[in-house]
Amino acid sequence: MEENEDVNELLLNKAPDNSDNEKIEESIRASFIAKVYSILLFQLIITSFFVILSLYSPLYREILQNSVFLYYFFLIIPFVCLIIMLCNPNLLRKVPLNYFILIVFTIGISYIVSYITSFYTPGSVLFSLILTFVMVITLILYAKYTKRDFTIYGGVLFVFLTCIIFGSFFLLFFNISVFEFIITICTIICFSGYIIYDTQLILGKRSKEFSIDDYILAALNLYLDIVNLFIEILSLFGERN
Repeated sequence: MEENEDVNELLLNKAPDNSDNEKIEESIRASFIAKVYSILLFQLIITSFFVILSLYSPLYREILQNSVFLYYFFLIIPFVCLIIMLCNPNLLRKVPLNYFILIVFTIGISYIVSYITSFYTPGSVLFSLILTFVMVITLILYAKYTKRDFTIYGGVLFVFLTCIIFGSFFLLFFNISVFEFIITICTIICFSGYIIYDTQLILGKRSKEFSIDDYILAALNLYLDIVNLFIEILSLFGERN
């Protein structure tokens, strides 16, 4: 009997502790989250630098508004990066190539954003930035603390975004102010939903989540959500020069 008790005690001591495994997983996810938001902050700093130049540097603003070649060049860069990422998603997991793609993509988007902001007054751009910041922080906190799982609505958001894109093409041929206002509001709602969706994918513990190796992809997704939200808010509240 004593031998059986000793064996049972030994087995209990060797049994894996689920609480320890959970702590390890939480630590790994926390490191992933910190890396994603650090990369995101880096991207937003670059974009903010370009925006500030467009508002307060007459020379840069003149280049933006008068150089058609540069505009289309920087417009093509993000699309080329997206095609590369779609054709070979594993590139985003290979260091340092993934960081190189990230930087090139961010510079391309930053130039386009600065081109847009160059046509607005500094005050209205600042107001739009502050409003975007408040909305993003609110949405991230909501995504973190809500019990609702938004990661199951990826398909719905994609369909919603597709409808908005087709509606935007309609505006190219028929300039209807009321319809343009509706499209802008719908776009703000859509990218607000994407911020919640991508945030929950980053935080984990939902139906779906980003792999810890997809920190570049996660940062890019959230970065595009924030940039698109800012552009739509600026188009709604911005005052042109």
